[in-house]
Amino acid sequence: MWTFKRFTGLNRQLVLSMATVTGLALVLMTVGITIFFTVMFRLWPEIFHHPPGIWQHVLDWTVTALLGMLGVALAARAAVRFARRLIAPLDAVAGAAQRIAGGDLTARAQVDASAFHETKQLVQDFNVMAAQLERAAIEMRTWNVAIAHELRTPLTILRGRLQGYADGVFTPDMEAFRGLVGQVDLLTRIVDDLKLLTLAQSGRLELRRGQVDVAAEAAAVVALVGPTCAAAGLAIETDLAPVEVSADGARVRQALLALLENARRYAAPGRVRVATALDGGSVVLRVADEGPGLPPGMEAHAFDPFWRADDSRARISGGTGLGLAVVQAIARAHGGDVRAEPVAPQGVAFEIRLPAGGKAD
Repeated sequence: MWTFKRFTGLNRQLVLSMATVTGLALVLMTVGITIFFTVMFRLWPEIFHHPPGIWQHVLDWTVTALLGMLGVALAARAAVRFARRLIAPLDAVAGAAQRIAGGDLTARAQVDASAFHETKQLVQDFNVMAAQLERAAIEMRTWNVAIAHELRTPLTILRGRLQGYADGVFTPDMEAFRGLVGQVDLLTRIVDDLKLLTLAQSGRLELRRGQVDVAAEAAAVVALVGPTCAAAGLAIETDLAPVEVSADGARVRQALLALLENARRYAAPGRVRVATALDGGSVVLRVADEGPGLPPGMEAHAFDPFWRADDSRARISGGTGLGLAVVQAIARAHGGDVRAEPVAPQGVAFEIRLPAGGKAD
């Protein structure tokens, strides 16, 4: 059954406003006619004789027409005011959209305080969308600059060395060729990491899930990188409790390898502790070192692409600035996350948390 309750929000405002405008016009005409003829009857009763003359009919129609015109004029004024409250925010959104389409990503729509709630919400949502678009454009420019900066160093080294060999300035030897291969490996790693981040951000990172024992995967990675870490002065200690999770084993190993590689490059000589555990509904994979840690308050920025706590030291170590961002992308692709937290007295711990529930694909 049709009821007024079917109209909500702006629909109800439209119905009520139109009904009010029409009602006011009718009320004004009725009240005006009543008042006019009441006054006329009291002041000049003799002129309203029966039967009425033609001039009385003319007077009736004239008064009715005048009051009708006045009612329509006031109703039109009210309708214009209502239309402005409705249309002005839409015009503001349209104007801002045209400016954004023309390249001005700072354009925002302005809304008057008297606008309807729904149109205010429309303007606010549009401005949020415009702000996100501007931020995305800024981030894209930042990414382009950062990527060019990261690629330029190994490319410059490769070009300089190869040009030196071509000009006879350098004498080729196996050590030099190994150095060039290392620069190619760095370029390959940057490209692979960028590809993974792009797929993760677009929701297209494919995972080959299966029931994975995180402790077994961690033990395999530790055995692989243990000698390299030992050469850098890091002793890996493990506390691996068997915990299974539905995950892509290769991606889990990749994330742990990135964390240990991060420790090898940036941690001071000492101990690195790798642990696995089940904490409530999460499977935890934790890597903690003894320092020097992250600057205070910078734990959240550690996973930003190309962010480095110490840029000069990072360049000497050969890092790409993408390792921790890759770890975060892998964790979130599994429905989990990763966080960094300080460890007394001056170390830092990176903790991957994956949902313990779920079945293998």
